[in-house]
Amino acid sequence: MNKIDTPTDIVRLSKKRQRNVQEQNRLSEYGLRTTATYWRAHALPKALHDAGLAHGIDWGNSIIIDLVADLPWMRDTVMGTILSQQEKFIEFEIETSQQHQLINSIEVWLDVTAQANVHKHNRGTGRGAGAMALEIRRQLCAPAGSPSADSSTIESAIPAF
Repeated sequence: MNKIDTPTDIVRLSKKRQRNVQEQNRLSEYGLRTTATYWRAHALPKALHDAGLAHGIDWGNSIIIDLVADLPWMRDTVMGTILSQQEKFIEFEIETSQQHQLINSIEVWLDVTAQANVHKHNRGTGRGAGAMALEIRRQLCAPAGSPSADSSTIESAIPAF
């Protein structure tokens, strides 16, 4: 896959009516990378941060693939997917206090690695989202000075708010 597209390219692609497999993959990868980069640069909800630490997550070497909080029908809930330092896909759902500071209960903490599509060549759909996420994690969490490290996104740990 080519280098990450500029925001202008992504806007143009997103407005296009019909996309080929490579264009669909570029949009998917852009979305995953944007989410992962955002949560590496911003503080996680404290309840998620604490739950991750309790389950052995090294936040400096893991990425958030998906994070949703406070859905209208599920107030005070944080849920989503983590790609851990061991390259395991973890789905979670955590009931929290009102400001996501305290854990009320961990409803789901499940290793879904076996269900993740980590194939780089899928007939008709191209790269799997899992394969894209693994590549993004390796780039964002690469040691400083390595060829795949992006110095603007490397942090030793992700803070909690």
